[in-house]
Amino acid sequence: MIALSLALCISGFGSLCLGTPRHYQRICQTPCGHQRQRLLQLLGWLLLAAAAAPAIASMGASVGLAFWAAALTLGAMGQLLMLSYRPGWIIPVTLLAPFLALGAGQL
Repeated sequence: MIALSLALCISGFGSLCLGTPRHYQRICQTPCGHQRQRLLQLLGWLLLAAAAAPAIASMGASVGLAFWAAALTLGAMGQLLMLSYRPGWIIPVTLLAPFLALGAGQL
């Protein structure tokens, strides 16, 4: 469940990154429409909020929220590094991170 929380943070920040017209155009080489921008921003905030649930469920409220804050920091830093050095990785990582975390949790 801890990996799922971190993966949701990574996906949430990836969606927020793609919700910025400048970054969207840099990554996708096409302009971002206003509706798509709002949808990506909403999805990003929902994923960040949803990332608190697995942390709280596995560690309790106080420790889970502290871990969620740490996961937010790690997710933001990961997206920042990808945006700086490997912008082409943002879309695949954003889409695959939660599925990989769920798959790793089943092992």
